[in-house]
Amino acid sequence: MIELSGEVPFLWRLCARGEEGSYSVAMVVPGPGDSQPYDLTIETGILRLTADPDVSESEEVLEWNQSDIDLFLRLISQRKLGRGAGKPDTLRLDLTDPEVIDIIHIVAAAGFGFPYLPMGALKESTGKFPRYEAEVGSLASLNTVCGFKPCVVVEVAEEEVACVLLDDLPIMSEEGDESLFRNDLLVVGRMDVLHPAFAQTRERPESATIH
Repeated sequence: MIELSGEVPFLWRLCARGEEGSYSVAMVVPGPGDSQPYDLTIETGILRLTADPDVSESEEVLEWNQSDIDLFLRLISQRKLGRGAGKPDTLRLDLTDPEVIDIIHIVAAAGFGFPYLPMGALKESTGKFPRYEAEVGSLASLNTVCGFKPCVVVEVAEEEVACVLLDDLPIMSEEGDESLFRNDLLVVGRMDVLHPAFAQTRERPESATIH
């Protein structure tokens, strides 16, 4: 268990990989003293691509930005994973909990994942389903060629929404296998984002009835 407060910064560690122009992303939590620079490391499996050779040949440590922190706390709150620590603005959390690690993967994907434009992967949804006003941190569904797939909304713009897949999305095309996978970052139109219940049932959910 760890008590989260403004005095315990979360960090991203970016490590160069053998492939030129890419590095892996891990979350690190500093130890209590200078003799223990990293008390906990959680590998995310997220790869960041860069065209900067200087970055890809070294290790870099970045502090979480406010967007990272806000998304993490929203997802933690939604899943009711943390509990009060008896101190103001402090949360007690188990960073070894698989659900918490899953959230860390989502936050890493939101900040460092390659933004895919899923051309040919989504079915037309405009006018066929009720509008869903998703916010950052909201669970949602995408109407894909392989059925409804769950996702988490991580950024909302005027016309587009960025979301992180919560399930694999196998796609076969004339060009070959173009599959997307869990924790891939997708950029879709706002009308493509549907109520999360669609990914939980094969029938139109009652809570998403068109009026």
